[in-house]
Amino acid sequence: MIKPNPTINDVINELMFIAIAKPEKVSVSVRYIGHADALEVIVIDKAYFNGMKTPNTWSVHKLIDKTIYLDGLTAFRQVTSTYNELSNLIKTEVAA
Repeated sequence: MIKPNPTINDVINELMFIAIAKPEKVSVSVRYIGHADALEVIVIDKAYFNGMKTPNTWSVHKLIDKTIYLDGLTAFRQVTSTYNELSNLIKTEVAA
């Protein structure tokens, strides 16, 4: 959970915490792309790893695929939006 009045680093830390916690039904990848000063967040349904793997099945099972450029004016809003989307997705998956 994000603390009140968070910084962009607080939100990125929360994204990383979710990835490290290894949610039960989704695989979360958060990586920093240094040459682009960007953050990439990919979430894929773990069912992908149980079946035949093709580019089409990758696309079907991919739930979130975002690249956020951190030098932009909207970076904080984009990171926070991605965190909220991921949190809601995990809550939905846990409830299902």
